[in-house]
Amino acid sequence: MKTGSALAPLVRANLSFFLSRTHRGASSHRPHPPVALPADFFGICAASADDPRCDDYVVERLKELGLRCVRVDYGTDSAGGFVERFIHRLVREGFQVGLHLVGTRSEMEALPQPEGAERWRRFLRATFAQFGGQVEFFEIGTTVNRRRWSGFTLPLYLRAWDMAWEEAQASALPTSNGPEARATIVLAGPNVTDFEPFYNTALLDEMRRRGRPPAIHTDNLFVERATEPEAYDPKILGPAFAPWLKFNTLKKASLLGAIGKWAGVARSFSTHVSWSLRRIRRVLEDAEEQQADYVARYGCLMAASGGFHRVYWGPLIGQREGLIDDGTDFFPEVFHVTFYGRAHGKVGNYRIRPAFHAFRTVNRFLAGTTFTRRVETAGALEIYEFQSATHTVHVVWCRNGACAVAKECYTPTGLEAARVFDRDGNLMSGTPELFTQRPVYLVWDKRTPSCLQPQPTDLAGVRLSSSREVDYAPVQGGEWRGLALKRAADRTVNPLSLLPGGFASLEAAGESVLRNKRNRVWLVPAPWDAAQGMVVKHFRPARGLRGMMQAFKPTKALRSWNAAHELLRRGVPTPRPIAWLEHPRTPRVAESYYLCEAFTGGSSARHAFYAFNRGETEFLGIPRAELYRAMAGLLVKMHGRGVFFRDLSAGNLLLRPAKSGRVEFALIDTARARVGVKSLTIRRRLADLMRLCHPLAWEGREHLLREYFSAAKLRFAPWMRLAFHYYDWKHRIKKRVRRRRTRTAG
Repeated sequence: MKTGSALAPLVRANLSFFLSRTHRGASSHRPHPPVALPADFFGICAASADDPRCDDYVVERLKELGLRCVRVDYGTDSAGGFVERFIHRLVREGFQVGLHLVGTRSEMEALPQPEGAERWRRFLRATFAQFGGQVEFFEIGTTVNRRRWSGFTLPLYLRAWDMAWEEAQASALPTSNGPEARATIVLAGPNVTDFEPFYNTALLDEMRRRGRPPAIHTDNLFVERATEPEAYDPKILGPAFAPWLKFNTLKKASLLGAIGKWAGVARSFSTHVSWSLRRIRRVLEDAEEQQADYVARYGCLMAASGGFHRVYWGPLIGQREGLIDDGTDFFPEVFHVTFYGRAHGKVGNYRIRPAFHAFRTVNRFLAGTTFTRRVETAGALEIYEFQSATHTVHVVWCRNGACAVAKECYTPTGLEAARVFDRDGNLMSGTPELFTQRPVYLVWDKRTPSCLQPQPTDLAGVRLSSSREVDYAPVQGGEWRGLALKRAADRTVNPLSLLPGGFASLEAAGESVLRNKRNRVWLVPAPWDAAQGMVVKHFRPARGLRGMMQAFKPTKALRSWNAAHELLRRGVPTPRPIAWLEHPRTPRVAESYYLCEAFTGGSSARHAFYAFNRGETEFLGIPRAELYRAMAGLLVKMHGRGVFFRDLSAGNLLLRPAKSGRVEFALIDTARARVGVKSLTIRRRLADLMRLCHPLAWEGREHLLREYFSAAKLRFAPWMRLAFHYYDWKHRIKKRVRRRRTRTAG
């Protein structure tokens, strides 16, 4: 295939596949059970370092994971070094090793020259001679659809593949020592990265036409650009087409597996996939816990897809993506998916992340089983069933931020009969009352029915942040529905004590009443700890025009609850939600309650601004410049993670000095907040900022805004001041109208 004629074969091959019956059978976004999973379905990409102790460490972690399949990157300069030592150690320990043969970008670009071609051939010949018969396969190709990473074009890759094929055939010929051939060299490729099936189809078709197909079709099926494993990919034809195309993980894996079968390749492997902590942190706060959730959910979806015969996670040790943190801030110039050549850092500084335990658990429960069905559920709830010779396993979770009541998914008898394991493989003392975004494994004896409810569903329209510090329980029946705190750290909480009547009423609150207008707010001791304050917000039903406008919205209590949890998911401080309560049948025309922790020992930004307007240089012992800088950092983080607060008055931003010497903030009155997954536009940022800055004199505004736009890496243009002048003018007009009405009424 010449460079200038690469497009025609690509178009021809893809038309041939996408018009074929094989493609039609793999075009669904739903799984097609049964899918028998081999015992070696999961593998890991591993590397070592110059220090021999790293070999010992990695081998111990591999055994702890329960994995036998290890993929190692072997470069043109690896011979005789620690990589060779590491491979021999793995072989001696009985691991199934796949060698990923990698040349540098410049070496691949030099393949058309005789010297470059001979250098590649020598490398292949020596590697096949040394490791042939010891390793499971040799993978040729590395991110072939990313030329700036690997140096490959399609013609260059096919040239490299042809040489590998020829050297592999020569290595299997009879030798002068006897008629027996050497061990067969198993070749894998082409290692397309991400989901770009047009490359897979074109390359496999051309390799087949030349009579040189791979024994194993390989792809690196990343799905992190879809934000979560179950989501439809919005980047194929844009967000508007994503629900129509339905390219989720299941459909992608099924399609790639079908391409391999269409090309006559019996097995397909996903040889490197990860979820970058940096990408997660663009929106969410607890990145390592979120990564662990994704590892488990992705592994389950890939097992159910039927598209791949093996899935490798990688890297094992790394700064951004590793299941183990290498303890450094180093990130290689060449991405790990292209070449994972060594484990950086020192063995003594390595730290196992939650994702390590999640990957171990998904391998423990799913490898060697048969996927039998995806339970039909409603909303964001996911239930996948796998069966072994002796047990039935259900993997249960909800999409990000959603939750489901366990008793609305399974009968009490079914829950009592199950052994329940958390995402990390720990046996739980009892069945969770809520299923969250953190997967759990329900295991029954195979003779015991799972006892599903007729229509398992999530709690529609309810958001929940996942935390190890707190557990919530559903409140159902009687006069109230909602969620209430069940555990706070090591304290058990009785959810019934959080119902009206379990805490002091407004009339009994005395001086603890914070507001008594349309909505009533007061402070009470927490029922489980008298030293802990709890804020009660009582929302009366809206009447008249306001009631008509809110007739189709969730109650204010639920909106406050949802927004608070979404803020916590994004690392934006707000008092921890304790309960949300509303009428079970007519919530919008009845009273509702929202309870949260009290933020004590501080004041509001409004009082700080008044102090600075008077010329004071600090507030609560916090220097003015430090407070502006900390406040700007909070707002930049909030806006960058997609939170448009919409009610960011200076009185709704609380602050207090922290023991660390820094400033602690808390945002309150969260009901109007809107959250997304993209950073806010300038218009929305200004809408929040102009409301916050209104009580602050212009000198202070200029200081705070300089800090904000500097931290956000944005330019504060002169025209943006018009927004603040407009808000000041509007506020003055409102005050005049209010005073005039007061005089008229008097």
